[in-house]
Amino acid sequence: MRLRSWRGTTAVAASARRKFPWVRVSLVLLVVAILVYLLLPGYFFVSADALVQGDLVPVTPIYRARIDRLFVSCDQRVRAGQKLAVISNFLVQADYQREYEESLTSLDLSKIALDQGVAEARTEEEATREKYIAAVATAHRLELTFKSYDRAYKAGAIARVDWDAKRGDWQAAVATADSLKEQVARDEQRVQRVIVDQKAKIAVDEEASQREQGIVQRVGSETMLAPVSGYIVDCKMRPDNVVEPGAPVFDIFEPRRAYVLAFFNPASLDKVHIGQRVDVQVTGLPKKVLGRVVGVYPDLAKLPDQLTRFFWQHEQWSEYRPVRIALDTLPPALRDQLYYDAQTHVRIRLRSDWPRLFGWSWPARN
Repeated sequence: MRLRSWRGTTAVAASARRKFPWVRVSLVLLVVAILVYLLLPGYFFVSADALVQGDLVPVTPIYRARIDRLFVSCDQRVRAGQKLAVISNFLVQADYQREYEESLTSLDLSKIALDQGVAEARTEEEATREKYIAAVATAHRLELTFKSYDRAYKAGAIARVDWDAKRGDWQAAVATADSLKEQVARDEQRVQRVIVDQKAKIAVDEEASQREQGIVQRVGSETMLAPVSGYIVDCKMRPDNVVEPGAPVFDIFEPRRAYVLAFFNPASLDKVHIGQRVDVQVTGLPKKVLGRVVGVYPDLAKLPDQLTRFFWQHEQWSEYRPVRIALDTLPPALRDQLYYDAQTHVRIRLRSDWPRLFGWSWPARN
């Protein structure tokens, strides 16, 4: 029976079927994925951004110098002994030229002193020798006199007192001659000692003079050579720049001295220990390499500019603990591909058995 009313017939519509909430499910899965991405890695491993660093070899002048010419540019690979630059300093050259002239004067004075010292020693030696000759002649004369007195004494012609007096005179003359003979020997030794000492002094002065002359020539124009093979980094000098003594004109990055400097969050440092193995992914290398933690720096540091990507990574918001990682197992072929300040990502595995939770296993390392 159909009900009717003054409004007409009311049709009863069938209920619509509810759709599956794909949007809600997608949002829930996204939240779960974000939580897994943020929390799960921190439980199984700790990671950080890093840079390839190295013990740089500085190329420095020994004096205040002016750069006249540069033969190399930044990031260029150089060989040991290769010419890097020509430097000079005419002001310093004038100082060394004055020292060189003073060394020549000292050398001339040493030669004059040698001549004077040897002449004086030989004059004394000749005077002593003349006295010795005279003493020998006197002793010989007194010996002859004593022998005549000795014959007369034996014949009874003279008294014992006269014989003793002549004998004493002769013995005294012999003693004087022997003493002068020893003095002549000492004077001869003194002449030789003066010659040796003065020649040694002259040799020292000549060496100093040659050294000063070499410095004058080097200061006037010296070519700087690369002490090791590697890459030129930190290029700051230009022609006509003045460099102070000991200040580097170049720094050379030698790949065999390379290491990785990672910047870890201080909160994760309790998980980092000396000797831990580290997976290192260097930008530009085809595969990951195995590293080893060799040092944890005690002071906090800001993140380098080339690694700073987000505002919360700036120094006013956060600081990091640098950790030094050695690349002991890096093959020489790959080590030569390293370049200074290359961006790197490192990861330290904390629980190596976590894949077994999902039925996985790590491939064995060779």
